[in-house]
Amino acid sequence: MSMPVILIFYLIALLVVLGSGVGVYWVFARRNRLLGAALGLLLVAVLVLLWPIPIHGGFTFLGEVLYSELENQMKARAEEKQATKRQEFVAQTTNRFHGRPGFSVVERLADDWYRVQTGDGVDAWYDAGTRLLWSEWLPLDSNEPLPPLERAKARCQEHPPTGDWTLASEVENYLLWKSDGRNLLPQAPGSSMSYLVADDLGMELPTYALRKHPAPAGGQATVRTGFAVRCIALAADAPAGGYARRDIPLDEWNRYQLSKSVN
Repeated sequence: MSMPVILIFYLIALLVVLGSGVGVYWVFARRNRLLGAALGLLLVAVLVLLWPIPIHGGFTFLGEVLYSELENQMKARAEEKQATKRQEFVAQTTNRFHGRPGFSVVERLADDWYRVQTGDGVDAWYDAGTRLLWSEWLPLDSNEPLPPLERAKARCQEHPPTGDWTLASEVENYLLWKSDGRNLLPQAPGSSMSYLVADDLGMELPTYALRKHPAPAGGQATVRTGFAVRCIALAADAPAGGYARRDIPLDEWNRYQLSKSVN
């Protein structure tokens, strides 16, 4: 569309829009000038939004353009808010270690595994490969059938040295499985729990491993009451934030999940 044609088009649009607004004003101004002005301006606004605007290959509407821009702005703000929330969640999950307990080696169990004792005289196990300390199984007192995640975390925070230990997540349990630590450390005395960090959802979800009593003849197996948790701490040269799900290849993670169902 050439420039003169465009100018004529917008001139006609301007005359139609303004003329319609003025016409509505005069019709209603006989009753009430304020009402006439309001209705005239409203009609002008509607016609401006709905009047077709020529673009390459067709027409569009100013109202559609404004709506699309508003939608994009709202989407961008929602994404920015979600990204901020995700960053705060990641920062929270990586700042769960408040100290690093000192320890001395008692005996070597395997290439990277050692039985150690902290400065408080607490027995633990050290994996030199991941530079993580593992606690013994700690009984978890709870009146609920499935203990809440907050109680399990608090139990680890109470383990001496107080504040240096945190509940082992499924990521740390994967590292334990990969380093063959599950065959070196004591097995859970009964049911146990851990938790899964879902960065994409910004959530922490408790996980439970239910140990069952053997089924009597002609009967059904029953879940053993009582839960225990295992805690971890960082050695002096361990990564400050520990480890995250994004550090594990998907095929390795799937193998670990499969190993839990087999065992």
